[in-house]
Amino acid sequence: MIGLEDGAARTGADLMAQLLDRVHSALTNADYAQLGPLAVEIEAELLQLESAGDGAALLRVQALARRNEICLQSAQRGFRAARRRVEDIKTARSGLVTYDTTGRRAAPHPTGELAKRL
Repeated sequence: MIGLEDGAARTGADLMAQLLDRVHSALTNADYAQLGPLAVEIEAELLQLESAGDGAALLRVQALARRNEICLQSAQRGFRAARRRVEDIKTARSGLVTYDTTGRRAAPHPTGELAKRL
């Protein structure tokens, strides 16, 4: 985590950095329940941060925000993959699933057609 040294003065950028570190920690620990309250805190801090003039501190906050963006995108991909897998399992439970020559799911054949061909 990128944080403050003990005794350092807290600026708006420092507080934002701490909030972004907490978001990163929640994402890497799959503690998604923390993200909602943290988003509220970040939004409130953003209003105050807009008037900050410390360029170096703002660059640090920007780097942390980019890091979190990458983590959030990864989490979204994971959620989508899990949702697709659950749908695959549901589909498989309902009957035969086949694929065409390009690897896409093929529409199931009518029930009697397969028996007639055999």
